[in-house]
Amino acid sequence: MFFSMAEAKKGVARIQIPPKVAKTHEVEARLDAPQLQGSHAADSSGVQMLMSKAVSARRDPLIVPLVGLLLAFSVISLIVQMLIAFS
Repeated sequence: MFFSMAEAKKGVARIQIPPKVAKTHEVEARLDAPQLQGSHAADSSGVQMLMSKAVSARRDPLIVPLVGLLLAFSVISLIVQMLIAFS
């Protein structure tokens, strides 16, 4: 005979995370210094230059509704063509 023995429920697994140590400005500067030296300096400056000259383009407020209407009419046209073809 099998007796139903309930297993003990396990709690939620918790992972202990060590507390964060506040970094001082000197530590951050020392960590950033190797990135500014060598061949990476040219790459990062180029990226910064490209990102700084980004122009925020204003979109015409009628573009989105007009595209929505175009899509709706194309779907309706497709349905009408299917009805005509299979009738």
